[in-house]
Amino acid sequence: MKGFYVFFTALASCFLVACANTENSGSGSEDDQFAIPMMVTYTLNNGKGWDKVSAGLQGWGDGVADFSLANEQANIRVKKKASNPWHIQIKRPVALLEDMKYELSVEASASEPSNMVIAVQQNYGEYITYFYRTELVGTDSKLYTYEFTMPNDERKGTFSIMFGEADRGVSYSLSNIKLNSTY
Repeated sequence: MKGFYVFFTALASCFLVACANTENSGSGSEDDQFAIPMMVTYTLNNGKGWDKVSAGLQGWGDGVADFSLANEQANIRVKKKASNPWHIQIKRPVALLEDMKYELSVEASASEPSNMVIAVQQNYGEYITYFYRTELVGTDSKLYTYEFTMPNDERKGTFSIMFGEADRGVSYSLSNIKLNSTY
């Protein structure tokens, strides 16, 4: 019976989120009118729902990169090194539950050893960070997997992979990008 209840709750949560309007001013107000799904899986999904951030072209930073997100693979080529990791990134919105365990994974390689940052954080206000890890990515593909537990509900979070510390000309290849609840 417990299994049915968990299945029903997860299904109902997904339905509520699918029907909810999540477009608003970007603040984490009490007026948010949608439930956060209990069980989630966020993937690259051929780039649907992902933002490609090249701050040097967007007028608020100095990093520039080319992006390709297709066939469940992301390719990033740094054209101008940034002063901050987040000036070059791919990111997608996420909604996460308090006390829920999440697993995130990214398989990555780079044309030369270079840093990559993986983060889950608030996407407004104070940009509170829930998970943050810097990895030195090598030329051989490696799967990076992590777990974290959310300290509170976050309706307007972001799952980001950042490349701003890489030198000009460095290329990254990513696959198996996933953030999912593990219950």
